[in-house]
Amino acid sequence: MRSALVSIPARTSVFPLGSAAVPTSSPLLRFRNGLNIPSDGEYGLAIVGEGEGRRRLVQTLLSKYRFHPHPPAPGIFPYAYDWGLEPHTQGTTEPIQSPPSIRHLTFSKPSATGEFTDFTARYGALQEEDKDTLLQFFRNSLFPAPKEDAIAAVAAILRIEHLLELPLVALSSGQTRRSRIAAGLLAAPRMLILEDPFAGLDVQSRKEIARMLGRVNSGAVNLKTTSQDARHKEEDGMRLVLSLRGTGTIGLPGYVTHIARVMGGDVEMLGKEEYVDKVKGEEETQHVVPDMGRQAVTQSAESSTQPVVDVQGVSITYGETKVLDNVSWRIHPGQRWHLQGSNGCGKTTLLSLILGHHPKSFSLPAETLSLFSKPRREVATPTLRRRIGHASPEIFAAFPRSMGLSAGEAVGTGYEGVFSRRRMTEAQRARVQRLLEPFVDLLGRRRTPASRSSTKSTLDLIYDTDFSHFPPNQQALLLFLRAIVSRPLLLILDEASQGMDEETWSRCRVLLDQEWAEIAHDAKTATGSEQAVVVVSHWEEEVPWEAGQGRVLRLHEGKVVHQE
Repeated sequence: MRSALVSIPARTSVFPLGSAAVPTSSPLLRFRNGLNIPSDGEYGLAIVGEGEGRRRLVQTLLSKYRFHPHPPAPGIFPYAYDWGLEPHTQGTTEPIQSPPSIRHLTFSKPSATGEFTDFTARYGALQEEDKDTLLQFFRNSLFPAPKEDAIAAVAAILRIEHLLELPLVALSSGQTRRSRIAAGLLAAPRMLILEDPFAGLDVQSRKEIARMLGRVNSGAVNLKTTSQDARHKEEDGMRLVLSLRGTGTIGLPGYVTHIARVMGGDVEMLGKEEYVDKVKGEEETQHVVPDMGRQAVTQSAESSTQPVVDVQGVSITYGETKVLDNVSWRIHPGQRWHLQGSNGCGKTTLLSLILGHHPKSFSLPAETLSLFSKPRREVATPTLRRRIGHASPEIFAAFPRSMGLSAGEAVGTGYEGVFSRRRMTEAQRARVQRLLEPFVDLLGRRRTPASRSSTKSTLDLIYDTDFSHFPPNQQALLLFLRAIVSRPLLLILDEASQGMDEETWSRCRVLLDQEWAEIAHDAKTATGSEQAVVVVSHWEEEVPWEAGQGRVLRLHEGKVVHQE
């Protein structure tokens, strides 16, 4: 019988590396009934539960923590070194046993250099360094290099064949996610951990990718490279581990057979049916308490105000492909819009016109595109950046992490929509601190011993901590605060919750309610205008207002198919 890929004994706890041999602090995680991932057979694992707990369990699988009292067999790592290969002995030709290949695929990925990356480059002339295509990336950036037939197979399964010859910088958020999943599969590790792989994908794409992951997990799809074929038996498959948001049953792929649930620092392994029954039982015993804190969303009448954005009959064509086809859309102050549509339907291009990123926005006449009652060419880019707050996966990836911006400074760049250090007034600094304050307990979790000995308040320490020192989920929170800090006339939240856990996004929704209530009060006293909001999300529950309170614009293949 072959060794398990992961075998953590029951009643094992994990602690930070470097902690005492007999720990005196509370463990990061406790394994109630252990965790075992077999190397073969029908088995699919999903990690669910609290966001911080899921992150710690993934880090545990990556051997970032120390085990107590018993390390997993055969050593300090939580996975086995023996895949059934005979050990190499003198005078034999048997292959040498190799440590297992384990890869971690997370989609909250910043620039590799830490420098600002111009995410608007996809709309203009490409720079020489941006011309590498997706196919070139697969051929040249993965080691060992994948076979051509493996690239073709994965591209077909993920429906990205038409993207292979496109520059990487030209891919949309959803296309980039599919491509990164493809790269993870083409690397052909023995075990691949995917964090929140379905975020940013439309419903149909989620179903298709879930089916594809099931085929890979079962070994029905062979993605091995030539060098791997020499090392491993042909029947060796790739074991996939999914880390999924939430604690319920929504979004669980059909092939998943076991659940690792993390709650309050406890890891409990459950069969899928057992987990489903447990969740249903918990839901039946919970009492739904009305949320009295949420404000009703009011919609401004279209005839009472000048539109913030006025798009009339816009069409955009790339080569022979019509990305936008006669699209019309008016956004008035105070309106809340949910921009919907499948991946590749034209949402990104439409937003690029509104944000002023697309070169064609400059040439469109005022009757076709007007921003704040003027044609794009008459609104200076710095003015546009001050008037529009923007949070998106592209902003997350592009934001600089090498210039030493503190958390407070990073949030403060939102006053002018820039990506560099800027001076703030005392009032602006105080505003940033007020936005950070509701999240002090979340942002202060990773304080160092040196910071704990400081005389500064926790809020001041967070403000002064280097932005790059926060984990990705907290960086996503800070960039959300950056988008709202100036109370812009137009707020665009494009998959803004990606990378955050559920608790953090829930608090962001509460903060938005408070912000909108204050903005509406100011508007009534004639000191300002109500904020227009556009949200892009494939998950209805992540839209920051109650169902039926906002408006909807839905695109399909570049056309408006629904508007109300």
